[in-house]
Amino acid sequence: MLLDTINIIKIRKAIVYFGLMMLVLFVQNIVLSHIPVYKVYAFIPPVAVVAVGFFEGGVWGGVFGLVLGLFCDMSLNDTKILLTVIFPIIGFASGAAAMYFVNKRFFSFFFVSFAALILTAICQMFRFIAVADTNILPVLLTAGLQTLWSLPFTFAVYYPCRALSGVDLSK
Repeated sequence: MLLDTINIIKIRKAIVYFGLMMLVLFVQNIVLSHIPVYKVYAFIPPVAVVAVGFFEGGVWGGVFGLVLGLFCDMSLNDTKILLTVIFPIIGFASGAAAMYFVNKRFFSFFFVSFAALILTAICQMFRFIAVADTNILPVLLTAGLQTLWSLPFTFAVYYPCRALSGVDLSK
């Protein structure tokens, strides 16, 4: 009777997406943290959050964003709760956008990921502009380079997440 209320397919999907989250964190912290381009590092977790929200819906994207934000905030030294707040918003918004406004093709995914990377960069640079008395031009340049350096990873995230979700794009 109790086993009838448990959805094994959703549990399996959650385990697979937890593995995806661990893979994204591994690539971010172990690989990409050692490959700077003009002293700027790529930041790919927002792209993974967009992918889950895009293919699984806003609720899955929000929950995945919350968990990934917690793990990112624990692994990165510069943020306290910033990513824990931003990633669920990105996940839910990308799920809502895919459900109501855009199709689930790569072109749409690319621009939603671009918007998520821009939002993340703006939130990351807010404390440098508002709290610390910093020159805005180097901060904007760093945010732009981080966004541009993170965009090629949309290819590496889109196709595996589309295959995991089982979305049929032939319609």
